[in-house]
Amino acid sequence: MKFFRPGYWQKLVLFLIFLVQLLAVVALLIWLIDLAGSQGYGFMLAFVAIAFIADLLTAIFIFSTPSPDVYKLSWLFAVFAIPVGGVLMYVFFANKQANYRQRQKLRKYREPIEHEPSPEEAVEALKNTSMEAYRISSYLEAKAHGGVHQNTSVRFFPLVDDAFEPILEELRKAEHFIYLEFFIVASGVFWDSMLEILKEKAADGVDVRFIYDDVGSLTTAPIGYAQTLTKMGVKTICFNPFRPMIDIRMNNRDHRKILIIDGHTCFSGGFNLADEYINRLERFGHWKDNAILLKGEAVLNFTNMFLATWTTASAQPEKKLDRSVRAITHHKMDFLAPSVYIDEVGGFPESDGFVQPYGDLPFDNEAVGERVYIDMINAATDHLYIVTPYLIIDKEVENAISHAALRGVDVRLLTPHIPDKPAVFNLTRMSYGPLIKSGVHVYEYTPGFVHEKTFICDGKMATVGTINLDYRSLYLHLECGTFMVGCSCIQDMEKDFLETIGISEEISLPRWKHWRDRQYWYWTVLRIIAPFL
Repeated sequence: MKFFRPGYWQKLVLFLIFLVQLLAVVALLIWLIDLAGSQGYGFMLAFVAIAFIADLLTAIFIFSTPSPDVYKLSWLFAVFAIPVGGVLMYVFFANKQANYRQRQKLRKYREPIEHEPSPEEAVEALKNTSMEAYRISSYLEAKAHGGVHQNTSVRFFPLVDDAFEPILEELRKAEHFIYLEFFIVASGVFWDSMLEILKEKAADGVDVRFIYDDVGSLTTAPIGYAQTLTKMGVKTICFNPFRPMIDIRMNNRDHRKILIIDGHTCFSGGFNLADEYINRLERFGHWKDNAILLKGEAVLNFTNMFLATWTTASAQPEKKLDRSVRAITHHKMDFLAPSVYIDEVGGFPESDGFVQPYGDLPFDNEAVGERVYIDMINAATDHLYIVTPYLIIDKEVENAISHAALRGVDVRLLTPHIPDKPAVFNLTRMSYGPLIKSGVHVYEYTPGFVHEKTFICDGKMATVGTINLDYRSLYLHLECGTFMVGCSCIQDMEKDFLETIGISEEISLPRWKHWRDRQYWYWTVLRIIAPFL
């Protein structure tokens, strides 16, 4: 029945809560007016009236924001269900926008560094190759400030285990600079092996810089780790340091994974610098994640991205900006002209398709990652393969995936079987139903936890990066991805996907209905709070 579709029941519950609260407040006001007249409790009347007005004004404000509808509904539920407390929660935790100072820094420092127009010959070649890809690329250049490039090779690693030694090998080759930006850093075989090389390179005069996220590394990095690393020669910034007091900036985390060497070599993907990502530590069964290695012209986009974040996260942005602008201008001059850095490694590689690294920010009211995903879904004509650890999607994404399956596209979706977060895992499973009904084939990776974030469209277009299909990745975090068209590595990605679902379990509609019926009320509560998780 239409009435019980997702969204309708939320509105009904919200309306009933509002109605009950309204009647209760009116009754209380009548009682207080009578009581105030006889016993002088006017202050209580004023308090209740102010609280009620605050709820209404907050609701009006929520409706006026550009946030997704599901996010608005969840916060309206909280505001009306928890008088006064709901308003305070919204004020301190719901505001994902940058404050005035952050917006000024964004415009003044980040955008000039990040903006990199596409070479004209690459644009024309892409336009002649695929109009669908050209449109996605044009959007990325306009909103993510990074151009599309040729002269770039891409190597795909199905497991980060396979990328471990190549990472160490490339680090040892660094002559000029090493830039790292990661969500999580944890002591162990992976990070400790890298750190030894970083310290040696810093001692040799290589410019080594590292950004890690404080909340992401809250339980894995010791207090004051940025200062410790800086003393070792690794200049380090802890992104948005965690503060015990309420701080809305806790919502905006740096979820990117970038390792750049000398402006011509870059590793990215879904992995962090911790041992579970290379299966040296078992947490949730076998950990399936991937990495890509870029060599060539497109690495410039990642270099710009890193330096923009370094500049805006610095304690003294003016001074850091001067140094960063000089550094990036130097890289651009040496990188796109006959480059001494490129010459050192034998020049640009031959073009292997089109490569466009891109970033996504929570401050600009533009959901770049989600838009790229939806555009790729809509462009699919033969098959669409999606891998994501979390599937907490709004109606727009759900409808796009379902519509692709209904129009005959072979849509296959891979998620974990062993959860890292039980509530998010149940939300992911809850999302299967409408997709399966539309003809989407949903698989769970039975050996363990899959942490990849990849889309493959018709074997011609793909994106690999850090952007999960959940609200935090799509709207709250700094993220990054790599859009690829016609690259030979896309065939490697498809082969890995098909081999992986071969050892995974397909979820049937009857099985999903059994889960739903068994956990109906739990799933109902989770649906309401989904945007908060």
